Amino acid sequence: MKTVFIFGLGYVGVPLAQALADQGWQIRGTTRTPSKLANKADQGWQILPFQSGKPLVDPAAAFADINAIISTITAIGGSDPVLDAHGDDLANFSGWSGYVSATSVYPDMPHGICYEDTEVAPATARGKARVVAEARWQEAFGTEIFRAAGIYGVGRSPFDSLRDGTARIIECEEQVFNRIHVDDICRIIIAAMAKPRSGRIINLADHKPAPQGDVVRHAAGLIGMEPPMPQRLEDANLSPMAKSFYVSRRRVGSRIIKPDLGLDLLYPDYETGLAAILAAGG
Repeated sequence: MKTVFIFGLGYVGVPLAQALADQGWQIRGTTRTPSKLANKADQGWQILPFQSGKPLVDPAAAFADINAIISTITAIGGSDPVLDAHGDDLANFSGWSGYVSATSVYPDMPHGICYEDTEVAPATARGKARVVAEARWQEAFGTEIFRAAGIYGVGRSPFDSLRDGTARIIECEEQVFNRIHVDDICRIIIAAMAKPRSGRIINLADHKPAPQGDVVRHAAGLIGMEPPMPQRLEDANLSPMAKSFYVSRRRVGSRIIKPDLGLDLLYPDYETGLAAILAAGG
């Protein structure tokens, strides 16, 4: 029986681990708060505490006999916390590895499309940190890189913010970006594991880049709510990090998902994704 070690059992890591467990994989992984995954530990998952600056207590035992490693942990403070803490401990690892990165590594491209071979040129500090982390993972293990667009799904969608009154529509000229449903992320990563290729880059993005306001308005219509009044970016009083998100102008596509992996997205656009979330009670 194969064992996968997942750094970051969070919004992506947990459903990914569950899908792998359903295929017979043994699950070992980390979270900042193991108590929140007590039910998974009862199912046989080995849950270990880990966060930046607090490495695993017994890395030799943690990494014994693992066949695959996946990291969903973002670069923190401009560096990768997993490799900072355990790069040496993993030096002899020779199995498959995957790193969930972000499309923020690409340049602004309001009129073209960023594919996997588009040269990285991040405009933000977060994007620059991701580029460094990607390079470290690839140099160490020939890791496959998954560059995710805006991640959404049940529990992380415009429905939640509309219902609790925190939804905003912030308009910025030519602002546009892709999204990707968490279920499609899991399917693509598992398909890549089944057809591995060292150092491969895969863009995790749907087929309908759109302004943020379009998605919020559509979600509001589905649940019979009035969308919030739009605000201009300069009037929104956002933090520099939040502002960097709203000024992105990036369309992303993949030349790998269908040709290499033979997959069609379950949710190729936000309309189908939001409809599925609503049907699932989200």
